[in-house]
Amino acid sequence: MNDPDTARGPHARDAAWARAARAVHEHATDHRGVELRELGGGLDHRTFLLGDLVVRVAARATATREADLLHLVGPRVSIPIPAPHVDDRQRGVLAYPLLPGRPLLGRTPPRGAAARLGRVLRELHRIDLAEVADLVPVDHAAPEAWLEELTGPPELLRVLHTDRPRPARELVLAHADLGAEHVLEHRGRLTGIVDWADAAVTDPALDFARLHRDFGPAFLDDALLAYGQDSRELRRRITFFARCAALEDLAYGRESGREEYRRAAERSLSWLFPPS
Repeated sequence: MNDPDTARGPHARDAAWARAARAVHEHATDHRGVELRELGGGLDHRTFLLGDLVVRVAARATATREADLLHLVGPRVSIPIPAPHVDDRQRGVLAYPLLPGRPLLGRTPPRGAAARLGRVLRELHRIDLAEVADLVPVDHAAPEAWLEELTGPPELLRVLHTDRPRPARELVLAHADLGAEHVLEHRGRLTGIVDWADAAVTDPALDFARLHRDFGPAFLDDALLAYGQDSRELRRRITFFARCAALEDLAYGRESGREEYRRAAERSLSWLFPPS
């Protein structure tokens, strides 16, 4: 890309863009002359695309922890995750090669995907928590906290309030936002898991809940079989969090106009809230 200090136009007045531009100009010299384009972002980060590099800008402490987490988890799991190519901790900028494939949101997962994800979660959840004590927060995932600001059809909210599980007794390192939008597929195989910004020491049920929401009960059965652990209590928590996540996506899709989220959420309600 061009020298960020001489950039003109609306991007030149954007602090996040400027941090990203300076970091990649300094550390990714092979990408000079490539346009830095915005991909999106969330409450705590912005994401850009620089050719074949994804560039994330966050608070400096957040970027440092995320980089260290990716370096630690990458060799431990049997599926690609982002591997930092640029790690500029002073500016809070990470850049990593774009993984091949498209998100599974709104699409049918390839054959064997559930078993593979179950094995990957077994690998992830076995990581010693002492190794990530300074990298991710601890979230006890209290069910009552999930209900505090949840909106949706009153009859579905009543089900959640009357069938609230107990919190998990054992916590693990979890991705904590493992939905179809963060699982990549290319030519019939899974090619990566992205967006580890919400990783936490938390209830293992969270890593199955969005898979259950997005792909259904048979997918969950296969994933738990490959995971090697199953129980009535675990499934009850998975179902609870899956229901909450579906209502969250339903509200998000309606408010934002993102029809793919609304459609996926409405489809999942048929198995998450079956008629009695």
